[in-house]
Amino acid sequence: MIYAPAYAKLNLALSVVGRRPDGRHALRSVVVRLDWHDLVGVGLVASEDPAVLGVAVSGPGAGEVPEADNLVLRAGRAVLDRHPGKSLRLTLEKRLPAAAGLGGGSADAGVVLRLLGCQRFESPGPDLLRLADALGSDVPACLVGGSLLVGGAGERLEPLQHPVLHLAVAVAGRSGTGATFAALTPGEWRGAERPERLARQLGAGAGADPELCGSDLEPAACRSHPQLAAAIDRLRTGVPRARWHLTGSGGALFALVATGSEAASLAASARSLGFPARACRTVVAP
Repeated sequence: MIYAPAYAKLNLALSVVGRRPDGRHALRSVVVRLDWHDLVGVGLVASEDPAVLGVAVSGPGAGEVPEADNLVLRAGRAVLDRHPGKSLRLTLEKRLPAAAGLGGGSADAGVVLRLLGCQRFESPGPDLLRLADALGSDVPACLVGGSLLVGGAGERLEPLQHPVLHLAVAVAGRSGTGATFAALTPGEWRGAERPERLARQLGAGAGADPELCGSDLEPAACRSHPQLAAAIDRLRTGVPRARWHLTGSGGALFALVATGSEAASLAASARSLGFPARACRTVVAP
């Protein structure tokens, strides 16, 4: 069994550019990886009847993982034919919150694809990226890892290099991506300029300008999830010294700060209001 961390992804800035002929939304987003992760194990065993033998789920978020159809199993099935005469065993220690916009399921699937489809941690090839895109819009970015400027529906990936960023992350509630996009209106499409400006600033070593951060999806997420909207307002009112931004379709929010100690202080303030929260920093990780 090979084990690897599945790092949370966070959208520093996400803009909706339009709608594609295939019905998917065209996006532009700056995505970073956080030092917060699930743990995925992949094991191949000899078998005359190749099959995914199941996934053993543990950890504080285990109850949030569907038994019959989850991204870990789907990713395993998608690449099992690359290993003829083998069966697959999977384990998942679930630490990341579900439906929080942190890409937990996509990160888990990305690790399965990487471990099965690559020679350990070599760069994923085009075939594997297409497989990732078929599993979900966030899976290609989670497969490649690191910080990225993302385009298309999530399949166009441009690596970004930048200094370490410190953030406080607080989970305000749950949000469904499908319901959020269904509530989105064309008037809320803001175009690619904001994420692209942020990517240029990061690449120049200038840090992340909070004015460029945030998600075009926040109004739609709040309309389609009223409880999330109320929780976001309570967090922003209760911890006003930070500028809190929604990541993706939510329901996690983040605040950028200068140091790890500031991030820890903000996270503690959010926890005092009852929000699950922690201090994080960005990592360069697959």
